Amino acid sequence: MPSGHAGQPYRDKDSTVVAAENQVEALVSEISRIIRAAEPERRAGLKELAETLLHDEVSSIADAAAPVGSAPLRYSSNPLLAGLLLIVLGLGLLLILPPVGATIAFFGVVLAAWGGFISWFRK
Repeated sequence: MPSGHAGQPYRDKDSTVVAAENQVEALVSEISRIIRAAEPERRAGLKELAETLLHDEVSSIADAAAPVGSAPLRYSSNPLLAGLLLIVLGLGLLLILPPVGATIAFFGVVLAAWGGFISWFRK
């Protein structure tokens, strides 16, 4: 079975994808040839410069590719889930360390009640 670049299995690709991959490989080869041809004391600096420039350019492409209308992730401030998790944790610890488990379970009940209250009146 034929294999692609870097040991990946061969897949039929669109000709534009193949052309883009070939162009990227050619540019990387040219950059590495230029770095190898430079004076030995300048190679490390040139390599670092190439890596930094490529990273900056690719990260700006990723930022530009984000959908315009998409909102950033927002986390809920409702403590209901945290309260339920603390109740389960507190009940488990109640068997091993009763005072600690009871305290954690109590805080879990308070958080769960608070979260339920918030959820009930948000509707």
